[in-house]
Amino acid sequence: MTATPAARSSEIRALTGLRGIAALFVVLYHATGYFRFPDPWQHYIRHGYISVDLFFVLSGFVMAMTYGKLFDAGFQWPNFRKFILMRVARVWPLFALMTLITAALIPTLLGTRYYFEDVWHGLLPNLTMTQAWGLANSIVRPSWSISTEWAAYLVFPLLVIGALKGSWQRALICVAVAAGLLALVAYGPLWFGQTARRSGPLDIAASYATGTMLRCLLSFFIGMVAYRFRALVPSRAALLCLVAALLLIAWRPSDLILVGLFAGLIMALSEDEGPVAKMLSWRPVYLAGVWSYAIYLIHDVVLFGVFRTLPKLGLALPGERVHWLWAGVALTVALSALAHYGFEKPSRDVLRRLVGRWTARKPELHALAGDLPLAPTTAGQPAPLAELPVSVAKSRR
Repeated sequence: MTATPAARSSEIRALTGLRGIAALFVVLYHATGYFRFPDPWQHYIRHGYISVDLFFVLSGFVMAMTYGKLFDAGFQWPNFRKFILMRVARVWPLFALMTLITAALIPTLLGTRYYFEDVWHGLLPNLTMTQAWGLANSIVRPSWSISTEWAAYLVFPLLVIGALKGSWQRALICVAVAAGLLALVAYGPLWFGQTARRSGPLDIAASYATGTMLRCLLSFFIGMVAYRFRALVPSRAALLCLVAALLLIAWRPSDLILVGLFAGLIMALSEDEGPVAKMLSWRPVYLAGVWSYAIYLIHDVVLFGVFRTLPKLGLALPGERVHWLWAGVALTVALSALAHYGFEKPSRDVLRRLVGRWTARKPELHALAGDLPLAPTTAGQPAPLAELPVSVAKSRR
């Protein structure tokens, strides 16, 4: 079984909506640092860090679908160069803008409670998206996942060899090894996670922890293999995968099982058919997916400002703290929509046109308009992150 070229092009709206739900779950997860939800929701939402692993799997799936064919004939520098430039055009502009804005806010409004390292020391690694490679803490705190996904892009041709090339038996062996290594990351030596204060097995996000990078690369690779075997999971299996995942989120040790369920869910949704796909394509959910990269980059500063900075300035919001929470979420969504339409999308389109002109005589890149990475959040996602909306080629079964 080998990766096949796309037969027709269209956006898989269900995957875009899935990334939107995951991004909002991350927002609520980070809100638990300021607001205690009623039991048992507090316990459930505290497992929201697993949404980032969904971003990684989804990004691997989308990258394999959108760009995997570029490397069918092996590594070619013109193709790799264009691939990297297209990814930079997608993930870097808003990332860089939020990094600079946050860096300016740290010494003025946010303070060392938000970022305890020297901002100037961390600025260059952050602006080059290499901070989570053991160089500095993320100035935009959730952006560690974007840094690790940037590493996944750089080694993408190598990942293609294991996930999409050669026999299907070899691909299964490779994904089994990846799953075993992910288990080692989750339950192995403490230095993988850098800290004993983890909410669960895969709650590893420190820039100086080896497990942070491995958490991304291994889940990303699993997503790529899921794309190769997507025809084995019918669309009707999406409901089963979704229900099982929602139930297991209540059980903190289920991280490794959830990564597998996420892969199955994405495979089942790849045809954009069935009741789950229809639910995730509902316009409000879909729009959350379209804005999810901005939501992922913006929400942490907004929540910190609402719960920490405003009260310190004597400007605390009126009403109960739950009102502060919903005000923070609403402000995050509003600012994210503004950032997406006012900066993220225009900057992406301009840079992609420049890349297209510069490489006009080079081999064609089989990518579709609008595919976004994460994470992270994508796709995507994250969010991606990184890949929102997830615009990919839907292939015939």
